[in-house]
Order: sequence, then structure tokens, then C-alpha cells
Amino acid sequence: MFCGHNNGTYIVRGDKADHICDINGTWNIEPIPNGPKNLLIQGNYNGLNVLQKNGNNWVFRNKIQGFDNSSKHFEFLNYHEVFVSHEYKGVFKIRLNDSYIKAEKVEKEGSVDKGLNATILKYNNDVIYAYKNGVFKYNKISNKFERDTILSKIFNEDSYTSGKLIVDKNTNTLWGFSKNDLSYISPGKLTNTPKINKVSIPYTLRKGITGYECISNLEDNKFLLGSSTGYIIIDLDKIIDKTYQIHINTIKNYARNSKKRSLDKNVLGEFKTNENNFEFTYSIAEFDKYLEAEYQFQLKGFYEDWSDWSTTPNELFENLPYGNYVFNVRGRVGNNLTNTASYSFTIKRPWYISNVAIICYLLGILLLLIIIHNVYKQYYQKQRNKLIKETQRELELKELEYKEQQMRHENERLQQDIENKNRELAISTMSIIKKNEFLNSIKSELKKKNVSKTLNPIIKIIDRNLNNTDDWKFFKEAFNNADKDFLNKIKSKHPDLTPNDLRLCAYLRLNLSSKEIAPLLNISPRSVEVKRYRLRKKMDLDHDANLTNYILEI
Repeated sequence: MFCGHNNGTYIVRGDKADHICDINGTWNIEPIPNGPKNLLIQGNYNGLNVLQKNGNNWVFRNKIQGFDNSSKHFEFLNYHEVFVSHEYKGVFKIRLNDSYIKAEKVEKEGSVDKGLNATILKYNNDVIYAYKNGVFKYNKISNKFERDTILSKIFNEDSYTSGKLIVDKNTNTLWGFSKNDLSYISPGKLTNTPKINKVSIPYTLRKGITGYECISNLEDNKFLLGSSTGYIIIDLDKIIDKTYQIHINTIKNYARNSKKRSLDKNVLGEFKTNENNFEFTYSIAEFDKYLEAEYQFQLKGFYEDWSDWSTTPNELFENLPYGNYVFNVRGRVGNNLTNTASYSFTIKRPWYISNVAIICYLLGILLLLIIIHNVYKQYYQKQRNKLIKETQRELELKELEYKEQQMRHENERLQQDIENKNRELAISTMSIIKKNEFLNSIKSELKKKNVSKTLNPIIKIIDRNLNNTDDWKFFKEAFNNADKDFLNKIKSKHPDLTPNDLRLCAYLRLNLSSKEIAPLLNISPRSVEVKRYRLRKKMDLDHDANLTNYILEI
């Protein structure tokens, strides 16, 4: 019997172990298929090495050059091609020379990935590689590994613990190891399709070392399974498939800081808002110490997904919100699923979202909307009235502005009329002045010539024209049109004024000088000054007061 050890390779004969190779870390030893019978290939920490039989003794011959990776798992494809699986570097295909001294070609296999606790072996003359993604079989035609859908059912990603596969050559049975059970593949009885069988011995009960699992056939259907604490004998003939039932044992409900109370699991529960803490206990009746029950639960109304599988036979839910709930729990023993046990219950809504409260909220909202509507209505009514008032005020202002504009236009028109009348008055006054000056000049010339008596009538006619009252009437009418009520005002203010005084006042109102007034009165400028003096006396004006300014200001 060969023994691989950290110190090298040993041969055990009886009760004695002989050290035949001191290459550290011997993983495995395999014969060369269809190769020399006196050679063995062993995998070590440093790669592949060759053992040779000399007589009755096996000795170290050489290391295969060109490949230095640790070779824990290797398998021959044929006598000169070998696959090596490295957990951290992947799978290598190595072509050896005929003398098994060196590697002629080393290729990294790209059709599969590296895998922790992966293994490579030969089963039914096929090289297979197993890791967490499944079991892959090498296709000699396409020269790559292809996934075997049947063998890959031995384990899946959820139950994967080790890719270690063991072939029992006595029964041609392929054994696999997963988290929940052992799997063994045997040839189909009526077809060539292999049959996968499960033995419910969980990893926690096997207590094996991952990657170093070991199982061997004792006799018939009895197998010896190695573990870290001893051995387990498995008799396949005594394994019977059973159906299992799960039961909800107890249901407890309680409010915060209150005592738990047990509930009748057969009665639909309806609970207050604060009674929202529930504790469920459940179990599967199974008395086999090598079988382990696992549980999975679901709380519909809170979350729809099933929980992960667990060996814990109870579950606590705290502070559940109001609503309708259905608690479901199921179990499995090995790969046998149980029924699903259920319990339905309801947590009432809190008072502040009860139907009555909701109706009150709706009525309150409706009342608030009405109040808001009225407030806004009043607000917009005030705004409307304010806008109407502002509009009316603007209209009134515009009307006043229009009236002022009309008045201004009227004043301008009146002023224009006054100016026109003043102009007419000035023109008429100047014409009278020119006429009187002309007549006076004629009269003066006639007097200088000492004219005869025959010309006296002409002089009388000139005097009569100079003292013509029609001129005064025309002037008075034009003056009253230009400056209404002046004569009345000054007459009422100074009742003692004579018509001649009023006439002088009218001429002074026109701001005429004494020289300009003299022809109008047919007197000399000196006489005009005398008249002005007398007028001042009648009006009782101060010595410093200006007569013309006084008359203009009336």
C-alpha cells in the first residue's frame, strides 16, 4: 500500500512503512494507462514525479520537467497526455514525452474555470471535471470540456460544498458530496441513462474535511464513510424513502411589555394594533439521529419570498404593521420536502386610520375646503371690489383729466379770444390815435396859415371829429369785450369817478403813455398828467403808489 505524506512517499507492508521518496507533499499516485507497468506517476507540491520499480522495490526516478505547479488532482487522458487540476490556477493539459522525463507541451484549458475543492477523475472511460458550476465531461472530438446535465444534478450552487467525486471500482458507483446529502450515481436498469440517488446525511452530521472526503465499498451495498471523528457505515439496502409532515406547534401573541398568550392555531386570529408580535414554533417528527430537519418560512402580506433553509424550529415577528397575513412553513429532511403548514391572522388598523377616523378626516378635509373656498371667495370679492374702486377712481381721474384738458383748451381758446380782442382793441386804439394825430396836424397847419373865415367850418369839423363820441363808444365796446367788468369794478370801487375819469382808466388799463393818451382825449400830454394827478387824488392813492400798476392789478 502506497502512502502519500507531507514528508514524501511511503510503502506500507504489514506493520512497517518504508520511505521511498523524499519529495515533499505527495498528493496522489496513479499508474500509466497502457504504459510501462514498472512506472507510476505521483503528484507532489512541485509538480509530477515518476516512481520506478526495480525488482521488488519502488524508487524515485525523476521529476517531469516543464511543469512545476502543485498537482493534487490529475488524470490521464491516454498514456502520454494528462490533465492536472489546480484550485487557484485552473486545469492544465500536459503532453509528456515517451520517456516521461519532460513535458513537451503545457496548455491552459479554457473551457472550464478554476474552482475551490474542484476535482478531476475518470469515470466510465471519460475524464470528468467537477466544481461549483457543475460536472463537465471532456469531449475528445472537440477537445474541450462540456457540461454533463445529468451528472451536474449531484449538486447545485446552493448546496455545493466540495467538487470531490469518488469512483468505487467494485460497484462502478460515482459518489458526490453536498451540503445536505450524499449522492451516488449508478447505471440505469433499463436504459443507459445513469440514475442519481440521494442519501440524507447532512454535512454537519458527516463532520468530514472539505476536499478530503472518502468513501469505500465494504461488501454488497455497504459502504464505509470516513469523517474527522471516525467512520460511518452506510447500508443502501436499509435506506427507505419516507414522507414527512410538518406541524405548527405553538403560536404566541403579545403586545409590547405584556405577557405572551398562546393562540388556537385552528382559529383565524384578529388582533389589535398593538398586539403585533408573533412567535411561531414548528417541527417535523423524525427520530433518526443521522437525519436533520430544515425549515423554510414565508409571511405573506409582509414579504412574499421564502426564507433561506435553517435548522431553527421557530421564528419571531415583531412590530408587524396592520394588514392581513398568512404564515407558511415547510420543511425538508434530506431532499424530501414536507407539506406546508399555514396560519392566517389579521392585525387591525390603528384608530387614527380606522373607517370612522377616515370618514372624519374626509369630513374635516371637506369642511376645510369649504372654509378655504369661502375665504378665497371673500378675498377675491374684496380684490374685485378693490379693483372696481380703483378702476372707478382711474375713470374719475381720467374724466377729471379730460375735463381739465377741456378747461385748459377752453381757457386757451378764451385766452386766444382775449388776445385777439386785445389785438383788435390795440388796433382800434392805434387807428384812433393816428386819426386824431392826423386831424391835429391838419388843424395846426391851418392855424399857422392864418386861414380865412371860409376855412373855419373845416376847423370846426376837425374839432368835432376829434371830440367824436362814436370813437369812444366803439372803443368802450371793444374794451368791454376784451376786459369784461373792469369799468364796473373800478366804478364800484371808486363811485366818484366821472365818465372822463373812467375813459382815462381804460386807456391806462391798456398801459398807454400820457403822450399816447393825449390824442385820444384831444388834449396835451401836460393836461393828461394833470388828469392823472386828479385821478390819483380821487382814488386816494399813496404818494409812492403807481397809478398804472394799481389799475392793471384791479
